[in-house]
Amino acid sequence: MMLFSRMRLSGLTAALLFPALLAGCADQKQPTQFAPLRYDNLSQINLNVNTLTLVDNTATLPVAGDIGYKSPTPPVQALRQMVQDRLAAKGGITSANSAQFVIDRASILHEPGGTLQGQIDVHLDILNPDGSKTAHTEAHATQSLHPDPTEDTESQANLYNVTKGMMDSINTELDTQVHRALGKWLVDAGGMPVDGAIQAQPLTSDGSPAPATTGAGAAATQEALSPVSAAKTGQATSPVTVPENAPVVAPSTDAATPSTTSSTEAKPAATSKTQDSEPNAIFPAGEDDDSSSSSSSTKATSPKPGYLKLPSQPQ
Repeated sequence: MMLFSRMRLSGLTAALLFPALLAGCADQKQPTQFAPLRYDNLSQINLNVNTLTLVDNTATLPVAGDIGYKSPTPPVQALRQMVQDRLAAKGGITSANSAQFVIDRASILHEPGGTLQGQIDVHLDILNPDGSKTAHTEAHATQSLHPDPTEDTESQANLYNVTKGMMDSINTELDTQVHRALGKWLVDAGGMPVDGAIQAQPLTSDGSPAPATTGAGAAATQEALSPVSAAKTGQATSPVTVPENAPVVAPSTDAATPSTTSSTEAKPAATSKTQDSEPNAIFPAGEDDDSSSSSSSTKATSPKPGYLKLPSQPQ
């Protein structure tokens, strides 16, 4: 009797403890959290348009067998977030054009053999005011995952990894294609073009900035401000450095005729000849380095000895 009571008591205890153990195991297995897919940490693509719209063609053209909606962040939702974070219309009222971002495909398929295959196709159009297309670019990305066969192929973790891999690729591809095909439609955050940087901004003669020029215009501006052109226009030029051993050229007396070396060399000779033709107060007969010539000249002009006469005095 006591044995039966003990067995009954043990069974009752096990029945009470089993649910508690199950509850404890459930508490230890917490649901997995997945980080939201955001792209505002990447550089923003600013377009010179006044409006930007998003068109989702996946709603009207679904892919058969698509399981992307099971992902913690479905690919379509991730693409919408990417457009919000990365693309912006910065043309304002000065631009009459508009941009249209189109999602053509954003799917994940469970293919035979337990493979997850993701694919994203998008394109971006620049439209004229009448709706016609003036510029176009597109981007594509794919992602494959071969999970462990013992695991659930369509688990949230696997679907999340496929979506994240595709979005990383499409961000890089879109950035590359936009800069390659739509470079002239890019502006900075203030709406100024980013592909026409000013290369030169010279000053006019009165000191005010001249119109900015680029390329060939800048070269023409530099030529216009060269020393030769400046001399013609009366603008100041850089000082000219004269070597220390440069010959000194006397200025010409004739303003209309420039000085030359030959005329400069002829002037000292003419001056010397003119000085020799004039009488010298000390040596009326002139100087000569030859002593014999000087001696003969003295004898010819001096009075003979004994013939010196004093001036007559009044009686």
